[in-house]
Amino acid sequence: MEELRVEGLSYEADGRSILGDISFSLEKGSVTLVAGRNGSGKTMLLKCLKGLEKESGGSIFLEGRKLSKRKDRLMSIALVFQDASLEIVGQTVEKDIKFGLENQGLTKEEIERTTEEILDKFSLKALRRASPGHLSGGEKRKVAIASVVAMDPKLILLDEPLANLDYPSTRLVLETISELKAEGSTIMIVSHEAEKLLALTDKTIILKDGRIVFDGESRLSTERLRENDVYVPQLPFEELSWL
Repeated sequence: MEELRVEGLSYEADGRSILGDISFSLEKGSVTLVAGRNGSGKTMLLKCLKGLEKESGGSIFLEGRKLSKRKDRLMSIALVFQDASLEIVGQTVEKDIKFGLENQGLTKEEIERTTEEILDKFSLKALRRASPGHLSGGEKRKVAIASVVAMDPKLILLDEPLANLDYPSTRLVLETISELKAEGSTIMIVSHEAEKLLALTDKTIILKDGRIVFDGESRLSTERLRENDVYVPQLPFEELSWL
């Protein structure tokens, strides 16, 4: 079942084309890797999907419905940026999860129930009163992801979720993504660390100079990734995992 469909998306800035004629679809419950060289348009694609940047042309459909209003994307699509510290606004883990729920206008009872469910789902109960400043890099990313999942988005976008993480933190984030996949979340991940993520993904999209040069099954993408200067070890696909 199709979750997201993008048709002819383009983005221009200062007379220069950043994204050109981007078209693809994501199946519900799938995990997709978006890869490519620096400057290929990966992060801008996420910003356009989220509604943080206005595309120059094209259409975006979610569950078959055209998202013509910016607020529809802001409510339906979640984006976790590379620097999770900028997204954690609560003084504690628990307060950060509640922050987004309070902005949705839920009742106190609904907020409390959902917060407990999310703390349990992400194994964060022991950290509920911890200050974000005392968390590891992996824990911060986990809290940022948990806070957006609490708002029940249709699509989760992750921008460089493994950047600048040590090995334990990398595993923590990968485990979180794996658990969300098992529960049926639809996820799109921009990352230059394909070798750590590829075996978790169903599909890979490769961008070059703002255009799609590959859109297909991840297990068929390894050579095309290497051709586009994305590091992938010479290993069987199933072994391309850090879990």
